[in-house]
Amino acid sequence: MRFTTIVSATLLCAVAGPALACDLPKLAVIPPREQIAGREAEVRTAANNYFTAMQAYAACIQQEIVAAGGDSAPDLVKRILVSRNNTAVAEAEFMMKLYETTFAAATPAETVTPAVR
Repeated sequence: MRFTTIVSATLLCAVAGPALACDLPKLAVIPPREQIAGREAEVRTAANNYFTAMQAYAACIQQEIVAAGGDSAPDLVKRILVSRNNTAVAEAEFMMKLYETTFAAATPAETVTPAVR
């Protein structure tokens, strides 16, 4: 039984290991509305960098799903990668709403296009 567990864990690591190459980007710091004055460009740049990095992360996860076998990938590996992708999308959507809410009062004409869908 112990041997089977070790072999299974080794195989799982071999298949799922490349997914660790996808680096989840750090969150952008988006201060409250009342603290944004004078920092608009800095916050806008940080948000753009975050969304660009998150788009690259999601693309990396998608590539890992394909590399693992796509629909025929081992179920556990596929579930882990799909979960990572879905979590990344949810995080990016939350950050987009936070960004839009913060900048709605400060600069309503400028927005950032969501990078991950």
